[in-house]
Amino acid sequence: MNRLLILFLSLFLIGCGKPKKIWDNGLTKSVEEITEYTIRIQEDSLKNEIRDTLLIAVKKYRDDDQIAFQTRKTLFDNEQIEINYVYDYSDRLKQEIVKMSTDSLPFKVNYSYKNSLLFQSSGILDNETERFERIETHYYRKDDTKEKSIMRQIFIDKETNDTITNSTVSTYFNTDEKVDSILSVNLRRQGQNRKAVYEFDGKNFIGLKEYNEKDSLLSNQKFEYKMDEFHNWTEKKVIENGILKRIIMREIKYK
Repeated sequence: MNRLLILFLSLFLIGCGKPKKIWDNGLTKSVEEITEYTIRIQEDSLKNEIRDTLLIAVKKYRDDDQIAFQTRKTLFDNEQIEINYVYDYSDRLKQEIVKMSTDSLPFKVNYSYKNSLLFQSSGILDNETERFERIETHYYRKDDTKEKSIMRQIFIDKETNDTITNSTVSTYFNTDEKVDSILSVNLRRQGQNRKAVYEFDGKNFIGLKEYNEKDSLLSNQKFEYKMDEFHNWTEKKVIENGILKRIIMREIKYK
């Protein structure tokens, strides 16, 4: 179950800007497949750089550029998550079917709409040992641009009758529907609330600052990019408190 929690609490994908048409895949050009390698950067006792690939994510897209299938493999524990995306007759996302290599049963996330806009996504996994619930509700401005979403989730260990996670994650969007800030509230444990504020230059996310519930700065991240000829990034460096922590390499297979 920890892998599932990590999946839904992972950072939002960093999109591209709008020098040209933006496709449903978030890029400036239609693609068949994207492969991302997340590499951790560390130093040994002699200050030699050590690179360790943590995650390989592969995303495959339909002819209309909506995502069809995704795999996420973590190399440090050799576990894999597979996600199938199901669409309705209007080509709206209807369901995500999440299958983890450690679980025999899939986790299904269902999507519902109001007035053609995404209203809610929800999923429940319930077995003999654990129960996980996740519900995310979306809110819009008068011009139908997304204003915020609120995700509520709870994870109960049935064997110990202990509530491991009981939290809300509120995501706020700017008028371009880019993530502006994220507020994470732990309803079970005080002192663990977090606020993440993104810096956006009109083209890419270039920074992320994380604060605790007392508004003390915990982390200051900067993002640096390398772009291809179509203005889509192929490398993203994550620099935390002035130190290079991660590099995400992206291979894009265009149509």
